[in-house]
Amino acid sequence: MSSPAHAIYSSTVSLSLQGHEFQPQYGVQLIFNKTARSRLLCSAACSQNPSCRIFDYDSSSHRCRLFEADLTNGAIIATVSQTSIVGSVILSASLYASMYNQSCSACQGNRYQTCSSTSKTCQCPGNSYWNGSMCPLQLFKNAACSQIDACRSDLNLSCIINSYGKFTRCSREQVLTNSTETAYAVWNTTAGSDSNLASSGTGIGKYYPQQGSGNIFDHNTNTKYVSFGD
Repeated sequence: MSSPAHAIYSSTVSLSLQGHEFQPQYGVQLIFNKTARSRLLCSAACSQNPSCRIFDYDSSSHRCRLFEADLTNGAIIATVSQTSIVGSVILSASLYASMYNQSCSACQGNRYQTCSSTSKTCQCPGNSYWNGSMCPLQLFKNAACSQIDACRSDLNLSCIINSYGKFTRCSREQVLTNSTETAYAVWNTTAGSDSNLASSGTGIGKYYPQQGSGNIFDHNTNTKYVSFGD
């Protein structure tokens, strides 16, 4: 469903057949909806926006839409307008490997990585994460995840760890911010019986070191309590 790759400035774009538009999974993925005089200018607008991974353009209405999305969280669908077309930015590991974690001079003017103000090195742009070879987009709620920073942190999502210490899915953790009582780490609780106190560690009945129950009411959304029950 795509034509040969078409180079636009520093991006390579794959074009769909005409008569198609992009349907995002979430409204927040739309980052630009304006008019452009040509498909080339719409493509250029996407290329110059580090967040843009997909655009669609209608040559009749001149509608140009840019999306912070890809085909893992959206779809190219048929539309009634036969003058509408979708462009997808083609990503490869070669765009990242030579720059990631290098000094900022290596990614100056590059759309795929940005200079971190804290580490002064090339890092993934906002709402994306380093998976070991490139910077895919962060995931939305209930998506399967395999590392701590794979989920949309701007939407308060975290990659949840199950009782076996395995990453599972993106979810919004409830943050408790106030209590006058002491929070105790317990496990294997049953109604009408005493609970077992949990201890620091990684096995059953343990909690991660530095991730104890005191984090529940510490007024810090960057800390958490993780416990492994049976």
